[in-house]
Amino acid sequence: MEKMTKVTRKYQITIPKEVRKKVHIDVGDRLQVTEKDEMIILKKAGKKRSLTDFAGCWKGYPENPDEFMKNLRKLWSTWKA
Repeated sequence: MEKMTKVTRKYQITIPKEVRKKVHIDVGDRLQVTEKDEMIILKKAGKKRSLTDFAGCWKGYPENPDEFMKNLRKLWSTWKA
């Protein structure tokens, strides 16, 4: 799929609607920008999440992130390398 877009005086571009829909880009999404030879590559970046984002997501775990991390560290200390 080849589409054209224009660079504004602030070096901004509009990603065509068909492309946004195809790769599921929404308002607020972050894009990784890289260049290769004479190409500019835009890649949808995944959301960065911390372990505390998952606190309380499993039945039986407390909603308190500090308690979650305490239990997780206790579990990690039992692992053998």
